[in-house]
Amino acid sequence: MVDGSGSGHTDGDGAETADGEATAGGDTEADRAADVDDADRAGDADAADDAEGADGAGDAGVAPTAVFELLADETRLAIVRELAGVRRANWQWAGLSFADLRRAVGAGDAGNFSYHLEKLRGPLVVKDGGEYYLRNRGMELVGALESGRYTGPGERLREPTDYDCPYPDCDRALRAVYDDQYFRLRCPDHHVFNGTAVPPAAADHLAVDELVAVTMLDLREQVKRARAGVCPNCWGPMAARLPSENPTLPSMSDAGAGVPDDALLATFACDRCDTAFDLPPGACVVDHPAVVAFHHDHGEDIRHRPYVALPFCGLGRADLESTDPVRVRVDVRLDDDTLYLWLDGETNVVAYERERTVGEDEGERTVGGEESAGR
Repeated sequence: MVDGSGSGHTDGDGAETADGEATAGGDTEADRAADVDDADRAGDADAADDAEGADGAGDAGVAPTAVFELLADETRLAIVRELAGVRRANWQWAGLSFADLRRAVGAGDAGNFSYHLEKLRGPLVVKDGGEYYLRNRGMELVGALESGRYTGPGERLREPTDYDCPYPDCDRALRAVYDDQYFRLRCPDHHVFNGTAVPPAAADHLAVDELVAVTMLDLREQVKRARAGVCPNCWGPMAARLPSENPTLPSMSDAGAGVPDDALLATFACDRCDTAFDLPPGACVVDHPAVVAFHHDHGEDIRHRPYVALPFCGLGRADLESTDPVRVRVDVRLDDDTLYLWLDGETNVVAYERERTVGEDEGERTVGGEESAGR
């Protein structure tokens, strides 16, 4: 178990060897076993794999609390930030010698610096030959720190967007609202339509329209991951169920309204972290190739468009045609052209059909075959 205390310890005066490494009492046999042999130090992916594997066996039991305790010290935080800096170019396997790392951090006491560096060894840092490298988990932690996720709520934002409320009897423009690291599109008279967590770094430098586009891309990626069976929060297993047994939309509580009676929703639930959310079936087909091509044929690009701006993603826009097997139909309409998609009980598109009205009594149809699972 890693000791998270901040007290310093040195052996003697913590003198450095000729190549810049602190003696600090010398490495033990266990230390040497955790490090990577010089023969494996090729600066490529194989070297990174070897190093990760070598240290991985020694810290399997490290608790998350211990990792966060390590970063509670300014010197250790500076160490991981400096090591992250040399790895950021193409996520390369690059490190620093003891002397170069100490110089970059600006530590005056070699012995105290050596103590803090050794505390990071295993959980976050690996020693490869004569250099120290930040492990991938450390890169993720530093990225979260730099994004501002752990440093503050970010600047509050409330500005109108170019999108109108989808309610038929409402002509209000949707507002972009950012507060406490959460971005959402909402109607002043109704409720939240789209929302996702966004770190302050994004909100600080993006204009409102750019923030809408970027957050919608992120939200769509989360939905795609969920439909692939992976939780967007913890990467654990996630199951989909269509139709939902007990549909809920917590964001609608702002207006004191429940889910409409005709709302057909899909539920996604994680077995690991208990993350759960409901979506209209239309939101599960937005990125389907047939839907993208359908809009492209009509001169429309929907890649950055919010769900709320796509009518087929609205509540009450899907029909349950059968329960055994489950078949839910979503209709995508543009002009006189209609694309029908059928989803199964796990939100997979199992078939689609395109119909164009040519005259009063005739039309053209293009029928699509079965789709692979998870699409």
